[in-house]
This record gives sequence, structure tokens and C-alpha cells, in this order.
Amino acid sequence: MIGIKLVLLAAVLAAGALGGAIPLTRRGGVSGGRLLGWGNSLAAGIFLGTGLIHMLPDASTAWDSLGWRYPMAFLLAACGFVLMLLIEHVLLPETAHDMMHAPSNDQFTHPSGQSGLAAYAVLTALSVHSFLAGLTLGAEPELAGALVIFLAILAHKTTAGFALGVSLVRTAMARRHAWQLLAIFAFATPLGILLGLVLGGALDGPAQRTLEATFLALAAGTFAYVATLDILRNELLEPGGRLSRWVCVASGTGLTGMLALWV
Repeated sequence: MIGIKLVLLAAVLAAGALGGAIPLTRRGGVSGGRLLGWGNSLAAGIFLGTGLIHMLPDASTAWDSLGWRYPMAFLLAACGFVLMLLIEHVLLPETAHDMMHAPSNDQFTHPSGQSGLAAYAVLTALSVHSFLAGLTLGAEPELAGALVIFLAILAHKTTAGFALGVSLVRTAMARRHAWQLLAIFAFATPLGILLGLVLGGALDGPAQRTLEATFLALAAGTFAYVATLDILRNELLEPGGRLSRWVCVASGTGLTGMLALWV
């Protein structure tokens, strides 16, 4: 199981690095806003389905098995959602918020010269939920559950890396420094996976199940946040192509729903 998770770790690392490398290596401009919008929407559907169909029910079952009669899983999921709301909509500077949440086509046409502080804020926000998702994957004891979480992370990691890369290009910062920031983002999820593996291996019995249930519930809330307020709110504001984006969302959610027949 550890060997398989290390392979998944390497795949996630490559996905994040690849997504951010595209705008950094093509500073003269990139194209494909419509394709990015479809990819974002598909990732949102997968995130939404994974959080609500797989992770939250699993977390609720785990808390029930621990003897809790309080809806702890749903409380923690709400906490994860509210935490991301605080980070992205309260703590981030307004310029960073605009950079993160521009519709896909606007990401290609937005003028350069943005503040470096905004890029750091984007890096922080993207890394927080990437790290938490990695923790959940690392602590997940079942292979099937780990693969479902991995699918959701992989679907979003490339587009999130691309968003960060675009933000770094807009700041016109030194190329070397931009690559260093991209590396921090790319390693956020793998570090979470490693920490989840360590914590999961160090505990056993009720303590281990409590840890797994906590990570699953928190991540379910952040997955729901990423799907709705982080991606879809802006993709569906884009004029034209809304039906195709909705189809991508429905396809991603339907895919995770079908997986629930076996996982």
C-alpha cells in the first residue's frame, strides 16, 4: 500500500509541476481558454462528487463506528468549507482574489504587472487545500478509497498549477523565483501524503480511525468549496459555452457516482 501511494505521490507532483510549467515556459502568451474551462468544470464535478458521494459518507460512517451520535463528520466538513472561505475571501488581498477567480478566458488576456504579494497569496490558498487533500490521501487505509481521492486531486492539480503559473507570469518576477514558488505548490500535496502516511502508520485502533475520519470530513468540506466557490462560480459566469461547462460538471459528478457502485 505504501508503494502504491508513493507512485500516486509522484503522479500528483508531476501534474502540479506540468500545469504551472505551461505558462512559465510560454511567457509570450498561451491559448486554450475554452479547453481550460472544460477541464476546470470536469475537475469541479469530480471534486464535488468525491467530496459528497465518497468522502463525507465514509467520514460519517467512521464517526458512527467510533460511537459518536453527533453529526461530527458534517460539522468538520462545514469547518473545512468555512476555513477555505476565510482564507480566500477574507485573508487574501483583493488583487489575489481577482487573479485566482477570473474566468478561464480572462486568465489568458489579463494584463501583466500584478503585485508579487498577490502571487504569494494565490500560492498560499492553493497550497492549503492541496496539502489537506494530500493528508487525506496519505491517511486513507483502503486502496479503493485512496484511488478515488487521487482521481479528484489529479483532476484539479494541473489546472490549479496552471492558475498559479499564470499568476506568477503576471507579476513579471524573476523566472528562477517563479519556478521556486511553483515547486512549493507542486510539493504541497506530496508533503501532505507523506505526513498522512506517517500519522496513519504511527497510530492504531480508535486513534487511527479518528484521524482518518477527521481528515476525510475536513477534506470533504474543502472539496465542496473548491468545486463551487473556487471553480464553478466563475466558470459559469463566462458568457457562452455554459451548457458545455455544465455537461463537464455533470460528467465529473456522474463518474464519481458510478465509481460508488464498486468503491
